[in-house]
Amino acid sequence: MTDKHQLSPAQLITCLNDLLTGGGSEAGDELPGAELVVFDEVGEVFRAALARHARLDDDPDVVWIRPIVAAASSASGLPAFDLAIVRRRALHVTNARQDGRRVVLDLATGQHAHVHPARDHCLAVLQDFDTWMTTLTATQRAEVDALDHD
Repeated sequence: MTDKHQLSPAQLITCLNDLLTGGGSEAGDELPGAELVVFDEVGEVFRAALARHARLDDDPDVVWIRPIVAAASSASGLPAFDLAIVRRRALHVTNARQDGRRVVLDLATGQHAHVHPARDHCLAVLQDFDTWMTTLTATQRAEVDALDHD
């Protein structure tokens, strides 16, 4: 991941973290967070909001993320998420580049992934996840953010 048309691993994780945490490439940008859209040769195969953390693996071609699927309602009426379902996922990246406000990833599977500002349904799910994260202890939040186990 190092020729001049590509993002280096360090640049990739910086760009992803900027998108995930709501920062953009321009000074003062405030974006809502990010969503992941995966395409194969036929078309879109997966779309989900992304939790606000990413981690570069020891293997610099592997990026860990946490796609967020829909929340369940808790007894309190607040959104709730099951970490057995909202698990971390590894993206095996062969090429990464920035295209405006989105990051384009070519994956080892032959699929292509776009990470761009969240909108519509994905934005609503991300906001529910953010609310749910506030119900966790600091230790639990740190464990979720670390992306090093499920």
